[in-house]
Amino acid sequence: MCHFQNENGRTITYDAICAAMNGQPFSMSLTDQDEIKAIVAAVNEGIDAHLEACYCPDRGDRYDGGTRKAGQLVLCQTLECSISPESLPVLLRRLFELGDEAGNRLASDILTILGFNEYGEFVGREAMGLA
Repeated sequence: MCHFQNENGRTITYDAICAAMNGQPFSMSLTDQDEIKAIVAAVNEGIDAHLEACYCPDRGDRYDGGTRKAGQLVLCQTLECSISPESLPVLLRRLFELGDEAGNRLASDILTILGFNEYGEFVGREAMGLA
């Protein structure tokens, strides 16, 4: 499988995701517990029925627990993520396949950050008002 459908049923190819990433890993720091649970569910699937994985440390993929602090006071727990261009399309597909609100919201937000509009078209970060 080399594509998936976004929340609006629009097809997005793995190649388009990789091109939008320009060879750089995608990094994010999550604090929302439902989004963290969605990532954990997607990553813990291992190699799926499509024979694809989204956690390959040799590609540079990292999912580490962390904290947000104000001085010595811990404000919240975090999940620190760095996802390779090869793994992110698989992670996005899995998040949409979870079929829950948090997974869909997170996958949609990642696509927006990369520069994809709601129609699944890559329009760039500037067009999305992010640059």
